[in-house]
Amino acid sequence: MRRAVLLLVVALLGSMVVFAGGQKPKAEAAEVTEFDWRNFEGTTIRILANRHPWTDAIEPLLPEFTALTGIDVNLEVYPEDQFRSKRSVEMVSGVAEIDVTMLMPMQEGPRWISEDWAVPVDQFLNDPLLTSPEYDKEDFLGAALDSETSTTYAPKGKKYLVGIPITVENQELMYRKDVFEKYNLSVPKTVEEMYQTAKFVNENIPGMVGIVMRGKGAAATSQWSSMLYTYGGNWLDDNGCPSINTPEAIGAFEMWGKLARDGSVGQELVAYHWYETTTDFSQGRAAMHWGPCNFNAIYEDPEKSKVVGKVGYTRIPKGPTGLSIPYIGTWGLSIPYLSKNREAAWYFIQWATSQDIVKRLQLEHMILGGRKSAWQDPQLEKYLPKDLIESSMASLEVAKPFNPPVIQISEFRDIVGVVIVTAIQGGDVKAAADEANRLVADAIGKSGECP
Repeated sequence: MRRAVLLLVVALLGSMVVFAGGQKPKAEAAEVTEFDWRNFEGTTIRILANRHPWTDAIEPLLPEFTALTGIDVNLEVYPEDQFRSKRSVEMVSGVAEIDVTMLMPMQEGPRWISEDWAVPVDQFLNDPLLTSPEYDKEDFLGAALDSETSTTYAPKGKKYLVGIPITVENQELMYRKDVFEKYNLSVPKTVEEMYQTAKFVNENIPGMVGIVMRGKGAAATSQWSSMLYTYGGNWLDDNGCPSINTPEAIGAFEMWGKLARDGSVGQELVAYHWYETTTDFSQGRAAMHWGPCNFNAIYEDPEKSKVVGKVGYTRIPKGPTGLSIPYIGTWGLSIPYLSKNREAAWYFIQWATSQDIVKRLQLEHMILGGRKSAWQDPQLEKYLPKDLIESSMASLEVAKPFNPPVIQISEFRDIVGVVIVTAIQGGDVKAAADEANRLVADAIGKSGECP
């Protein structure tokens, strides 16, 4: 009983976080003496979600959650632009009550952390009275859980989880197995080998280019980030200053340009977004594609693809430093500070990200989740190629975010996109990178602090 009373006091005190405009709402707490899925029965929680394959898959399962917990769910789903706009308005107002929301930490994380909008879920995850002993947090892939860590996006001196991942994607190198076999080509192990292979295809196989990847300015930055990491670079240095004119970053820009001009569609690549890359590869016009793993769904669809059963999947090749570090992209579930039902909200999150639910969504709907057990399930090979499963699991242990960890993400991406276009067009990459570094420093308010 004394433990329960202490929990109640701590929960109430922890909810009194001061922010501009007043105090954040207090969360109601229950006397919890042991973990029980029925601890918060009778509660109703409100969930704000994006119209997404994950939402479509989880919605029919909500009655199972209510039957298990006695917690009712009001799920509000909106198209992505409307969802983001509505959530932003409600968060800024400080008067609405959202208990759980979908959040893309690499997009909105910096602002949410800066504004103290996300309730750290560590306090629930590490509490045996509020988290099922069967939850097994060690089952999450390393980069998947790290993608929800505050210091990954907006360092504030504290490391905490802003949410739990529900979907993941990572960078892959996809290649035509039949073409490689016919021309006796080896799967590239290094970026230089990838370049030479792409160049060979451009010069020797009519009607086919060696590789396709994005080149359309800011839209290319997410895919280019894997090249940056693989060359040993990063978006920011240890002092929070932009580091996109370092030798490592310049090497990554220059390789992107070489691949475009010598191994791809040339300067036309500046018009390539995801649609152009997937169209070329799925229609048999490219030997390799540097892109997201979830495009497998396109390449193995007979109604959309001419290369069904002909695609191999592998980790991106190593850079000159010996690194192979792809990007990771995730959606997660977070608890906004506005929630008055935080414990019940956490019960929903732990149910929705449990081993059973993640596995079911991955096997039945191809919603790629962040749990090792779902990726290791032998049934998965009925739906995904074995080499994609193995390469994705390895990648998702070491991957890094595809966006720069700043609030001014759009400005940062726009500026870096100019350097990518310059590289594709064969311009002065060093000069463009130096100018971009200066502009980014200005955009993120660090011009007086950075060299």
